[in-house]
Amino acid sequence: MKTMKTKGIFISMMVAAMALLFASCSEDDETSVDVDAENYNTEVYITDAPIDNAEVDAVFVTIADVQIDGQSLSGFEKTTIELSALTDGETQLLGDLDLNAETYNDIDLILATDSDANGDSPANYVVVDGSTKVALETSNATISIDDSVDVVAQDTNELVLDVDLRKAIVTDEANGGYNFAAETQLNTSIRAVNTLNTGMVSGSVSNDTENQDGVMVAYAYEAGTFTGAEAEENASGVRFSNAVTSSVVVDGSQEFNLHFLEANNYEVHFASFTDTNSDGTLEFEGMVEAEADGSVTLDNIEVTANNEVTLNIILMSILPF
Repeated sequence: MKTMKTKGIFISMMVAAMALLFASCSEDDETSVDVDAENYNTEVYITDAPIDNAEVDAVFVTIADVQIDGQSLSGFEKTTIELSALTDGETQLLGDLDLNAETYNDIDLILATDSDANGDSPANYVVVDGSTKVALETSNATISIDDSVDVVAQDTNELVLDVDLRKAIVTDEANGGYNFAAETQLNTSIRAVNTLNTGMVSGSVSNDTENQDGVMVAYAYEAGTFTGAEAEENASGVRFSNAVTSSVVVDGSQEFNLHFLEANNYEVHFASFTDTNSDGTLEFEGMVEAEADGSVTLDNIEVTANNEVTLNIILMSILPF
């Protein structure tokens, strides 16, 4: 009898323990958090890949609104930005927004067209000759960025809108020399990236091309996408139109920096520009034969998130266009 009683007590205790465990699991299920459904405060910045026209002193744009999936950034007010000053990794905070962790394809940068943030006209313009303003006009003030960006769960998200001025602004002699590119080209002139997913390529060059008066530009492409046709102007008059980003090789330091590259494999190409006819405008001279000093090849550079690849480049000769 004692044995049966003890056994009965043991079974009762096991049943009670299992019931308690089941209740605990059910409670955990009810209180578990779907991290993807949570909102994450996300800051949005703007930066610029430099324009490769030395005669341009500055580029000012006035932004009336920034929207992601139709939502305007919190606290954003009409602002005028000297985009050409936001190079070499420099950024300017536009505002922030609480977003779910997902991929966003609907990103709009809306330009003011009547006046700048101070109420002066023009709202958007290029400065040449130190003080001359050339107004920039567009048929559609809303730039629908032809790119997507991921917001990551449970992390600090910083989204960067990277404007490539050499794609966004084209030659237009009828408009004082410059203007915004056509709508399709303008939409593809801005990248959207999350800094959590980006790295950079930097380097210095030794210039053995004997072209001391020219300007060298480094262009980054996704590995395997560059062709000789990239050196030719597209329908909008833009060369190297499929480059992810670019960097002018700084005169003096001979350094270049390709910022905000999403983790991937890239190839880097160099081109030379010079004022061949002394009209104050740089003309494309040709591609530059180059090689990296070391084991890295310029046609397959692996970039990983939050890391920097440093290159030593030898520029050997200019290949006439």
